[in-house]
Amino acid sequence: NFDLDEFYLNPKLSYLLNDATSLDVYYQLSTKDNTIGNLESLEQHKIGVSFTFSGMQKSAINGEVNYISNLFDGNANSPVSYQMLEGLQPGKNFTWSLLAQQKITKFLDLNLTYYGRKTETSKTIHTGSVQLKAYF
Repeated sequence: NFDLDEFYLNPKLSYLLNDATSLDVYYQLSTKDNTIGNLESLEQHKIGVSFTFSGMQKSAINGEVNYISNLFDGNANSPVSYQMLEGLQPGKNFTWSLLAQQKITKFLDLNLTYYGRKTETSKTIHTGSVQLKAYF
């Protein structure tokens, strides 16, 4: 069991390059404290860049790159740490993602998704998916 007190600060700077392209730069500070049990605590600093490109109403590309520093105090291999760290590890973490969307026909869309992450202590993990949506 755990009971978390959380605090978030999320400043973001957005720039609209043109009608189809935008760029965001952001920083997030979050603190999480478990108020029962082993009293685990986390101070997380996240710095990231994201972009969006929309092309002629038929396609879109979204991407994101993040650096995340987790200063965690507690057992890193417990259910509460997994919840607090959101699946990442203590120390330095990098995450990135790319989503490509294409409207094939009036009734059919194709989505390609790619996610990656890297920690100080693990190999790079790559995950992807392909989704074909049919509208009836």
